[in-house]
Amino acid sequence: MNPRNVAIIQARMGSSRFPGKMLARLGGIPLLEWVVRRLLRATTLAQVVLATSDGAGDDALVELAASLGVEVFRGSEADVLGRFVGAARMAGADNIVRICADNPFIDPVEVDRLVQHFADHPCDYACNHQDRLGSAYADGFGAEILSAALLEEIAADAIEPRHREHATLYLWDHASELKLSALSVPAGLAFPELRFDVDAPADLANLEALVSAGVAIDTPACEIIRIALANRRVASADFSVDACAELDRYLQRLFPLCRSITGNPNRETLRVLQELIPLAIHDVPSGTAVYDWTIPDEWNIRDAWIADASGRRMVDFRVSNLHVVSYSEPVNAVMDWVELQPRLHRHPELADAIPYRTSYYRRDWGFCVTHAQFAEMKKQRGPFTVVIDSELKPDALSYGEYLVPGRSTEEILLSCYICHPSMANDSLSGVLLTAFLARHIAGLKNRHWSYRIVFVPETIGAVAYCARNEAAMKRIDLGLVITTVGGPGKFGYKQSFDPSHPINAMIEEVLAETGTEFITYPFDIHGSDERQYSSQGFRINAATICRDRYYEYPYYHSSLDDLSFVTAKQIAETLKVYVRLIKKLEARRIYRNRIPHCEVMLSRHDLYPATGGAQRPELGGRSELDLILWLLFLCDGKLDLDRIAARLEVPLAELAPIADRLAGKGVLELV
Repeated sequence: MNPRNVAIIQARMGSSRFPGKMLARLGGIPLLEWVVRRLLRATTLAQVVLATSDGAGDDALVELAASLGVEVFRGSEADVLGRFVGAARMAGADNIVRICADNPFIDPVEVDRLVQHFADHPCDYACNHQDRLGSAYADGFGAEILSAALLEEIAADAIEPRHREHATLYLWDHASELKLSALSVPAGLAFPELRFDVDAPADLANLEALVSAGVAIDTPACEIIRIALANRRVASADFSVDACAELDRYLQRLFPLCRSITGNPNRETLRVLQELIPLAIHDVPSGTAVYDWTIPDEWNIRDAWIADASGRRMVDFRVSNLHVVSYSEPVNAVMDWVELQPRLHRHPELADAIPYRTSYYRRDWGFCVTHAQFAEMKKQRGPFTVVIDSELKPDALSYGEYLVPGRSTEEILLSCYICHPSMANDSLSGVLLTAFLARHIAGLKNRHWSYRIVFVPETIGAVAYCARNEAAMKRIDLGLVITTVGGPGKFGYKQSFDPSHPINAMIEEVLAETGTEFITYPFDIHGSDERQYSSQGFRINAATICRDRYYEYPYYHSSLDDLSFVTAKQIAETLKVYVRLIKKLEARRIYRNRIPHCEVMLSRHDLYPATGGAQRPELGGRSELDLILWLLFLCDGKLDLDRIAARLEVPLAELAPIADRLAGKGVLELV
C-alpha cells in the first residue's frame, strides 16, 4: 500500500516579532489561506492538518482552517513537537510533511517532488525548503519530510525545552546519527540568497510588492523568482533578502566548528571568511613571547565522551562541542562517581544549558553537562568510561588581517575575536558582521580613511597582534571591537575609555538617527579586547555597538546561545547601524596646521584684509577672519571639523569651505 503522507502546517497567532501575522493580509488574502490553498494543489498528500495551540488567541485560525476544509489539531503552545505528534496520530500518518505557515508562496510542485524523493531515496529525513545540506534552494517554496515513526522516537528522546519548541531541531542536533537528504534544486529555484518567508512586517511588505508586480495565489515558484529578480530593489530592502540569506549560510557553516585560542577550527574559520574578503592568515609560533604572555601549545580535539557501564554515551562531544572544557588534555580512563564528579561543570542558573568553560594556560581536563546529565550520572555512580581524544603540541596561534587603504594613511581599527566554539552571539555574530562590514568598506568609492581589520583569538590573540604590529597600532586613534551583535534584545554601546572622544558621540548620533532605543555602557576593564587596544602603550579609543551584550543576557557562555537565539536578520539589523557609523566616519574631516609654531602670516597667503589695524573681534556672530584664526588655532590633527563647528557655534556648512580654502593655500592639510 502507498504510505499515507500528511502535511502538517505549524501556525499560531502569538509571534513575538509579528503578532497576528497568520491573519495578516497579502494581496487581500490572509497568509494562512495562501499556504492552505497552494498546498491543497499538491497531488501526493492524503491530508492537510493545521497544528495550532489550544490558546484562545488561535481560535480565529481554527475557524479559517475549517472554512477551507482543513482539519485542526490543538495542543500546547510551548510543546510544538508534541503538537506534531498529536496531529500525526490524529491523521493516521505514515510520513509527515512539515509546513511552515510563514511561507505563503509554498509551491505544490516542490512538495510533490519532496514526497517522491523520500519514497525513492532511502533516508531518515529530506528537505527542499531552504539552502540546507548545500542544496542552494531559495527559501520558502518547499518543506521537510520524515516518517511518523521517527517523529515518535524524537518526541520520546527530546527532553530539553528548545527541542520541544521546534519540530525538527532535535533531528539536526543529532544529524550524525541519521541519514539526511536534500533534493537537487531545479535551475529556476537555485537562488539561495533569496527568501520568501514572513518573519516581520518588513518581510510582508516585500512580498506585497511582488504581489503588486504580478504574483498570484497560483503563480509557480519559478515565475515568482523571475518577478522577484525583476523587482530586486524592492525584494532586497533593508537586507531582508540578500544579506540575510548569505549571513544565514555562513552561520550554519561556522557555528559547529570547535574554535579555541588555537587549532585547526580557527584556521578553517579564517579560510571560510576568505570567501568574503581577501583575508591574510598569519601564524605566531608556540613559545613566542608577546609582551608578558607566551603563545601556548596548539590544541585540537577529535572526540570525547563519558559512557556508562553498558557503553552508552551519556555525554557526547559530537552532540555539542561545549561538553568538553576547552584545552582539556587527553584522557582515557575508567572511574567511579567520586573521582569523576569534581571534573563536571554545570550552569549555575540554566538547568538545560551546557556551560562554556576553559583551561587555556593550565594543563587540566573536564566536562560540561546539563543538570539532568549530572543527576543521571550521580544516580548510576559508575563505573564510567571517560575519553578525551585531544592533542596539545607546539605549533602556532593563527589570526586574520585585512588592510584596506584609503586616501588618508590614518587608520581605523576594526577587531573581533574568533576563539569561541558553538555560541552564536558570543562571538560568531561579531565575526560575521565584521567580515560583511569589511566587504562593505572595501567597496566604498573615494574611501577617505584606511582600515585595519583583524580577526584574533580573544586576549592572547590581541596581545600577539599588538606585539607584532606595535608601531602601526600606536598610530591609531580610534577603533571598534565588534562582538555580541546578533541577539533579539535592545541595542547598546560600550563607550571608549575616554567618554569625551568623538567616536562615542558619533555612535550616539547614529543610534538616535535610526530611532533606536539603546543602552549606554560606560567603559570598564572587564569585557573584550578593547582593554588591550586601550592599554597605556596604545590608548586606542575602542568602542562597541552590541545587542544583548556579554554578561547581560541569560544564555551567555552556554549552549543556549545558539541559532534559535541569534538570527541572520538580527545580525543584519546591527550591520546596518555599523554601516551608518562608517558613513559618518567617512564624512569626518580632520585638518592639521602645517605651520604649528606660532601663528601663520595671513597676508603672505592672501588671507588677511588689505588694510590692517581696523579689525576687532565681532560683537555678534563671527567674521571670516575670526573663523580663519580659530581654525588655525584648533586644527591640531585630532579635532574634527564637526567638533570645531560645535565649539564655535557656527554651522559646519559655513566652516567647511573656509577650511578647504586654507588647505588650498597650503596652511592646513587633511589628516
